[in-house]
Amino acid sequence: MLLFWAQGYEATSVRDLITAMGISSSSLYEAFGDKQAVFLAALARYCTIEQARVRQMADAAATPQSFVEALFTSLDDLNQYPGQTRGSFAFNTMVEFGTRHEGVTKQLLDHYYKIVDIIAAKLAEEQSAGAISSALPPLHLTHTILSTLQGLATLKSVQADFAHRQAVTQMILHLLDR
Repeated sequence: MLLFWAQGYEATSVRDLITAMGISSSSLYEAFGDKQAVFLAALARYCTIEQARVRQMADAAATPQSFVEALFTSLDDLNQYPGQTRGSFAFNTMVEFGTRHEGVTKQLLDHYYKIVDIIAAKLAEEQSAGAISSALPPLHLTHTILSTLQGLATLKSVQADFAHRQAVTQMILHLLDR
């Protein structure tokens, strides 16, 4: 997963994979079938980890505002590897593949909508409890939050010290109080 995350699919060779995994090429082909299957398994693993991370942030947040703040602050952690700008593996894959591969597209859309479900459920719960004064539908808020997160992730992947993350976060938080 880390190799594909750092290099992308096209730039990662089977030789790179067997070296990183510490297995023979016959073991790789026996276990996975081909490079594409290894990639899909790595992407699935990343998506599971990211969904669990978002769920944990939602559960741990004392307020909906602190949850949204945590989502945006987590962008700062995407580029924590010295000398590398990794960004989000899921987002990088979306950019690299576009819609060229049906399996990848399906996996990424499924991942996106699972994240949507987590965030929208948290916002709906908090809206019902009165912790969010916005009358905007939680699903609309969620898509706005995720679209903005993806845009910021893109900017931070080319400029890690992008100075306006906090201002953008504050604008999104303002939507919760409309």
